Amino acid sequence: MFEKDHYIDELIPRFNRLKFKYWGCDNIVLHERDLRKSDKIRDPAVRSKYEGLQGDRRRAFMDELTQLMRDAQFRCFCVVIDKPKVPEWHKSYDPYHISLSRGFRQIETYLKVYDPDELAKELHIVFEARGRDDDAALSKAYKQVSVQGSLLAPVATRNYSNFRLELMDKKSNSSGLQIADLTARPIGNHYLHATDQRSETDKRATEVLLEKLHFCSGTTCEIGKYDVFHEGL
Repeated sequence: MFEKDHYIDELIPRFNRLKFKYWGCDNIVLHERDLRKSDKIRDPAVRSKYEGLQGDRRRAFMDELTQLMRDAQFRCFCVVIDKPKVPEWHKSYDPYHISLSRGFRQIETYLKVYDPDELAKELHIVFEARGRDDDAALSKAYKQVSVQGSLLAPVATRNYSNFRLELMDKKSNSSGLQIADLTARPIGNHYLHATDQRSETDKRATEVLLEKLHFCSGTTCEIGKYDVFHEGL
């Protein structure tokens, strides 16, 4: 979640300056996987952009990117779906429906607590377009959650009618989408480490993101916590 003035006036210019410093232009879409495994990039045009980002230059870039993420004023609301642990009677639910219903509830609760006036405005929820079938499934889930309420836990007092779904191709070079992409794997790894499913990785990124994670329930929000779907159904 970004406050728009900060996003427009500070974050986008700083994000683009970082790109200009290391690539001479802003025509590069940063993806976490590409930064980790540049040798696995199939598209030669994309792979060529990372060929010069090696050794000390790469370490310097990662240091600056980490500081940018630390300074960026955003709040992160994360829904974890640990598929093997989902109760059998909930496995029929589409992951998009689960994510939207739980995520929207987090956002609405946060705004009720800290900035209720924002709930009277249109809130643009941006998703990365992932292809016709996925986009159709996402749009269907959005309509269900925003119009009917969550099928998981319908609550008459919840109203997501002002949440606007925005599908955006990653090639649009949206800074917000790229920042969201950079957060996903470190948070996932933190959960897997905490549940003894994977060794600890991404320590530096996790340290930054835990300060921005918010988990809201009732009238309180906890920092450094995410929503795990199969817990507290």
